[in-house]
Amino acid sequence: MFFLSSNVSVFAETHVSGDIKSAALDSTGNPYIVDQDVVVPAGKKLTIREGCVFLFKGFTGININGQLNVAGSSKHPVVFTSVNDGDFNPKSDQLPNPFDWNGILVAKESGGALFDNIQLRYSVYGIKSQSTNVSIQNGIFRQNGQFHFTVNEKIQYVQDNIPYSYSGAAGEPEKGVSKDLKTAADKTPEAKKTKTSNNTLVFRYTSLGVGIVGIAAGSIMLIPWNNAKKELALSDSVFAAKYHGQEDDKWKEFARNLNGFGAGSIISYTLGLAGLVGFGISFAF
Repeated sequence: MFFLSSNVSVFAETHVSGDIKSAALDSTGNPYIVDQDVVVPAGKKLTIREGCVFLFKGFTGININGQLNVAGSSKHPVVFTSVNDGDFNPKSDQLPNPFDWNGILVAKESGGALFDNIQLRYSVYGIKSQSTNVSIQNGIFRQNGQFHFTVNEKIQYVQDNIPYSYSGAAGEPEKGVSKDLKTAADKTPEAKKTKTSNNTLVFRYTSLGVGIVGIAAGSIMLIPWNNAKKELALSDSVFAAKYHGQEDDKWKEFARNLNGFGAGSIISYTLGLAGLVGFGISFAF
């Protein structure tokens, strides 16, 4: 017997392996312990109803040669996870880890698969679909070893613990996903944390760039400023001998350089310092 924290109920466990004979599985069989690979045979359709929990032993998974319809709900998602996952198997004496079980394989010749409101954790490859006829609505993926979701060997961009949807009919992520679902996903703590982290990185490296450019520009402008300062420090006789017939023009030129490059150097150094300070502050966010 297992106590399922997600449903706060006690059910008799059901061991499954090989070809699935049932047309549908529901939560009364929870948790489903997968001892060996589960197979949905060609020509068969399996429906997994809301609240079902599958606990996979090592080197096991689900192979879809027929059709699969996973019909979870927002309150009672369907869970695919490691037998070591203490959230759903309190009797486990091991911590769950990525690569604990294989994942879900949708074969190229399958009739397709629909995953609605699922959680998939601690597998090797998550959902690997060799068919484009696959759809996900509100899927939550967590700590899968290689990747969360692939279609025809193409890795899809899926983030841990953030609701993800994909429409196989169009072959594009989130095609046809409701605005409410997208809004809800954006409001999750994980999504907010990710956005904050991205904004911090933009600020950090922008500040670093400003700091480097500012210090470099200020240093470069010190060269003509220093030259002008040296020339204006010459005695009148030496200056006149060096620039005979051009004294006024050269004096004005060096005066402009002294003032202009001096001010430019100060501004550049100030910006550079501000950038470096911002770069340092970003690590406190």
